[in-house]
Amino acid sequence: MMAEPEKKSLVANLKKMTGEKPLLLIIAAVTVCVVAVVFIYFAYNKSYFVKTDNASVQYNMITVASKMAGDILDIKVKQGDYVDKGDVLAELDPTNADSSQIDNSYIRTSVDGIVLKTLGAPGQSIAAGQTVAYLALDSEMFVVSNIDEKDINKIKIGQDVDITIDQFGSRKFYGKVIEVGGATLSAFSIVPSTSSGTFIKATQYVPVKIQFVEQYDALLAGANATVRIHLK
Repeated sequence: MMAEPEKKSLVANLKKMTGEKPLLLIIAAVTVCVVAVVFIYFAYNKSYFVKTDNASVQYNMITVASKMAGDILDIKVKQGDYVDKGDVLAELDPTNADSSQIDNSYIRTSVDGIVLKTLGAPGQSIAAGQTVAYLALDSEMFVVSNIDEKDINKIKIGQDVDITIDQFGSRKFYGKVIEVGGATLSAFSIVPSTSSGTFIKATQYVPVKIQFVEQYDALLAGANATVRIHLK
């Protein structure tokens, strides 16, 4: 027959064992669940999206030039201004201009757009054909995203895209893929390749053009962006 101290010791050990085992099982189960959730999350995103922060806002850009030579009297606009077709960007001194060329002393924009940069200052002489301003066409705003070559075959024209722009924090914009580049960025590099020396394999990127589904005001040309392209 078991002595009383031995009974107490056995009961204590049983309580200890039965108390620890469920705790270990719970910890193991939670760990497995967390790992499973993380795996499913990454598998889901890999299957349904291509995401990259190698992207930026771009505009189609034009230059506005003077039709005549002369001295600048005034620059009417500044960087960031919105201008409409026909607005005067700068005025030249018409004093020495031919009478039939007086209207050319007003340098006007032929398109609606955003002033990216102005060149020249009052009192400065400029030549005919000299650029006085760079304009971004606000109706032709888009995002260029550089996609890893390993993912490029997943990208198709018409796919939906979620866009965030560093300039606006977490605010979401939306677009669609409209062009997929036919060559990597390195194909246009001005640095010639060489067969000498040690070859280092580098990841190649292909430009993808994304058009906004609607036009947005005040997006900075060149602003950093992150895109998530829907594959399905």
